[in-house]
Amino acid sequence: MTLLQKIGILISATLHSIVDRALESNSVGVFDEYIRQAESSMKLIQSTLIDLKTTVKTLRAKYDQAADEAARLDLQIDQALKAGKESMAKAHMVRLNSLMEIAQTYKVQYERQSRAYNMLIEMVQILQSKVDVLHAQRDQVATMLELIKSKNIVARSIKDVEKISDTRTRQIMENVRSQMDTADERLEMATSRLSAEIDQQVGDATLEAQLEERRQRLGLA
Repeated sequence: MTLLQKIGILISATLHSIVDRALESNSVGVFDEYIRQAESSMKLIQSTLIDLKTTVKTLRAKYDQAADEAARLDLQIDQALKAGKESMAKAHMVRLNSLMEIAQTYKVQYERQSRAYNMLIEMVQILQSKVDVLHAQRDQVATMLELIKSKNIVARSIKDVEKISDTRTRQIMENVRSQMDTADERLEMATSRLSAEIDQQVGDATLEAQLEERRQRLGLA
């Protein structure tokens, strides 16, 4: 499983489902494991962002340079034609065509890397939001689990806790569910879109790997 796939799973997991898993396992260890994996992933992403930011900046500079040179050549072609210098105009035209291809290549790479950079930033933001909520709710869930244990009741989800008549347990459950549902609702759209982007990135990486393998076999590498 690639890093993006692992992060995709962390991002797609709803906070409500994490609480249900904690109840099912009767342990806040589910919280701790999610937090550990999320924080580890965020460190890797933040390390990648440093290099990627430099790459994006370099590609943008190269694109701007090529675009500026192309604009200068475009003007020189017009000037050469007006002066009746056909050979010079053709020479400039050949150079312009080459520069346009180079500029387009830099533009595609710059835009692709920029999208990847923005996607990684959003990954960190979503994971951090979930970690913050889990940290805030951990003690409440731990208390709720202790109360459930004291009653010798098996609870596999928040819905099961609703059956418990204990006022304190119910109050904690309602507070936890409210916090989790609110956070899930706030993150739902961003999470859904980002998960689709991760799937696309994983698919692109798979295709690139397959093409590279074929290049090696054909001796084109």
